[in-house]
Amino acid sequence: MGNRTRLPDMLSKWQTRTEAEAARTEARRVVERWNQDLVAGRDMWWSPTIRAALVAGMPWLDVHCPGCGTVRALDIRTVDRHPLASVGSLVLGLRCSWCPISAPMPRVVGLHALRDRGGV
Repeated sequence: MGNRTRLPDMLSKWQTRTEAEAARTEARRVVERWNQDLVAGRDMWWSPTIRAALVAGMPWLDVHCPGCGTVRALDIRTVDRHPLASVGSLVLGLRCSWCPISAPMPRVVGLHALRDRGGV
């Protein structure tokens, strides 16, 4: 009764941690590849999901307004969208508050772990 071994519980906890770390590593790899493609100026055929960005620990989306030239950081943890929605789809609902109504469509710059990366 009270003599149950803790080994099975410990093993399942370690497995869960291992799986979580593997998911974090994979999500980070996906987000970093997307960021590299954005920096290289490639045509974007895909973007990571919101869930992938959050699992990777990169919840800050930098968005550039071509109208006024500003770059702002958006915390995607605060966005009310399905976690399987693509990060790229978020730009459709964005509009620069400093520009007139006819401002051009914002452009996604990348995902990052910190809001202020010191150089954007």
